Amino acid sequence: MARRGSEWAGTAPAADEWAGRPGPGPAWAAVGVLLILYGLAFIDRQVIALLVKPIKHDLGINDFQISLLQGFSFALLYSICGLPLGFAADRLPRRWVIFGGVIIWALAASACGLAQTFPQLLAARFLVGMGEAALAPAAYSILSDLFPRKRLTFALSVYSIGALIGSGASLGMGALVVLWAAHGVTVPLLGHLSVWQAAFLATGLPGIPIAFLVFIIPEPARGAGKAGDGGSWRDLFAFIATRRGYFACHVIGFASVMAMAYANLAWTPTFLNRTFGWPIPKVGLILAGFSVVTGSISFLFSGRMVDMLQRRGVTDAHFRFYLWATAALAVSAGLAFVAPSPLLFFALIAIGAVAMNMAAIGASAIQLVTPAPLRGRVSALYLMIAGLLAMTLGPSTVGFITDYVLHDEKRIGLALSLTFLTFSPIALIAFWLGLKPMRRAVELAGEGA
Repeated sequence: MARRGSEWAGTAPAADEWAGRPGPGPAWAAVGVLLILYGLAFIDRQVIALLVKPIKHDLGINDFQISLLQGFSFALLYSICGLPLGFAADRLPRRWVIFGGVIIWALAASACGLAQTFPQLLAARFLVGMGEAALAPAAYSILSDLFPRKRLTFALSVYSIGALIGSGASLGMGALVVLWAAHGVTVPLLGHLSVWQAAFLATGLPGIPIAFLVFIIPEPARGAGKAGDGGSWRDLFAFIATRRGYFACHVIGFASVMAMAYANLAWTPTFLNRTFGWPIPKVGLILAGFSVVTGSISFLFSGRMVDMLQRRGVTDAHFRFYLWATAALAVSAGLAFVAPSPLLFFALIAIGAVAMNMAAIGASAIQLVTPAPLRGRVSALYLMIAGLLAMTLGPSTVGFITDYVLHDEKRIGLALSLTFLTFSPIALIAFWLGLKPMRRAVELAGEGA
């Protein structure tokens, strides 16, 4: 069998794994830099979760409007801009695509700290989403060209830990800013800033110098075709059409899991504050440590498990693993948000962390079946559709239930539980129906089809 086919079958000699690539050292250096940038993205994306109370107070808005700031405002341009930026990642130097995106989102995140009204804050959040749309398609494409296929899922899992570090850092930094600027702070030229404005500025401005780290990493040769030969749009849609069952199940399944993850990120700090009376600084510091530890373990465990299953010839490993992980999430998270004590809540949600930290598995499953000239756009399409659905529906479902179904913001725990019990069956059905289409998609990739 040809070399490419033998790699898919798991029989390629280990000594040849890195042939034609820069090698393990540069590859893992790239993971480290991209992890930092992904962490920065999540700091700017998620710090708002700790600032719900002061923003609501200052701007006079409700939970549903907060959910629009958390989800829809970010997701709209993140999704719309993802496809053209994915096209750019297929044709242009990927480091420059990432650099431009980081600069845009850092400036936009800083602008959130200057907002005086709800529409102004909403507009700035739109631009944060536009900038962050550049990172994932280009990062996935770079890492797919740096790592052998059967090492890619673990590499993407390590990269995805950046989301945990960023999420934890946003909570920790937010908690410290709340303690430091509880009554606001006066800044030269800017005047008096509320605590939430100070938090946005403190987390947004450092992104400008950090953006230059991207030039440390190599720009690897693309796995097929020449840089700039991105494949036609007809090729792209023909490729998706021949695997439409696989892609439909992939997007629906991972979008549903992603919706639960974003609901958890957006509302768990407020849940702990309202349900157990924890002050915001305590919520931020405890959640920061908890999310980094449980999430890192989850990413590394799931990445290793899927890679191990692939090496054993399980070609539907990504979907098969997520059948079990989502079933565990449905039970654990469904019970966690109605738990009578914080200790029981954290014990139950730690089980669900394995499924909610799904970014690496979803991305790897896309890269696995997609030829190099199309990876940026296919990744962008996945993030555009799944991201828009998840980031909008996840946080907004919780806010909608508290405001318009339960009519009681104190019952946010029940709203979160109902949200998880709504999305988890959808994910389970999608992954189950997708097992056979995934096996076929992997087979076609091995044949070079």
